[in-house]
Amino acid sequence: MHDALQTIGFSVLCKTNQRLDDMKIATNAFIQCIQPGDIAFFYFSGHASQLDDINYLTPTDDRGITLRTIKYRTLIAQKLIHDVYQRRPGLFIIVLDCCRTGMSDDSSNLKSFFGLTSKRIKDGLAPMQAPPSTIISYACAPDQASLAGSSKQHNSAYTCFLLSYIVLPMDIKKVFQRTAIDVQKSTRGEQIPYLNVNCYGPAYIVDNCIGYHAAAQNFLQRRRPCGYYPASDQRRHAIPSHQPRIKNSQHRWNTQFGMPKNYHSSNKIMLP
Repeated sequence: MHDALQTIGFSVLCKTNQRLDDMKIATNAFIQCIQPGDIAFFYFSGHASQLDDINYLTPTDDRGITLRTIKYRTLIAQKLIHDVYQRRPGLFIIVLDCCRTGMSDDSSNLKSFFGLTSKRIKDGLAPMQAPPSTIISYACAPDQASLAGSSKQHNSAYTCFLLSYIVLPMDIKKVFQRTAIDVQKSTRGEQIPYLNVNCYGPAYIVDNCIGYHAAAQNFLQRRRPCGYYPASDQRRHAIPSHQPRIKNSQHRWNTQFGMPKNYHSSNKIMLP
């Protein structure tokens, strides 16, 4: 995602395998640099939890999280959206390619870990309200977990197909729609991405110019084909206890922020 955003002219801050303190510092820096009318892009790939319909993005130092401390030891997705909206961006895109959590392999173990009842914790992410000029996208449907894929696949199915479209000069809503179609086909309908759009008219994050066309073509030529992601009982959060927590790219926490360079001098978004 870092290379793709740079290809289409974003200034990118990429953070991988972040502890909570570093994660908050990077997020606050991202929020503070947003100016009114800017296009802001937030991408998170990693583990997350849903508790009482609130989504918590977990850092790498998530051991020992309890019911009382989960609000203070994670990044709350709803608060992030609210804080970004206060900066009045022209468009805010938040992409969450994550499942519920990496702390256990099944729902019953997670409930026991937190000491919760079944009504307070659910699979996957909870749906979130999108403020004006905001687009929210999940790798899978709410209350569901995304598929694991194989060790040969560098990215998840969702991110793999998203990278194929995000560098093209098309309406960003069509980018997510085409990504969702390809993900459903490649997973035989086992994974259905979620999209919540609150903006009217077409919105573009790629300049329709020859320079970006050439850069996009070079980026796409370097990428591997996405292929088929078979359904499996092993979800992306299911990491065997005998293996290290960070084993390969599909289990890494990857937070990336993007803002177009010299945005105010170009017409990157068209909103009424």
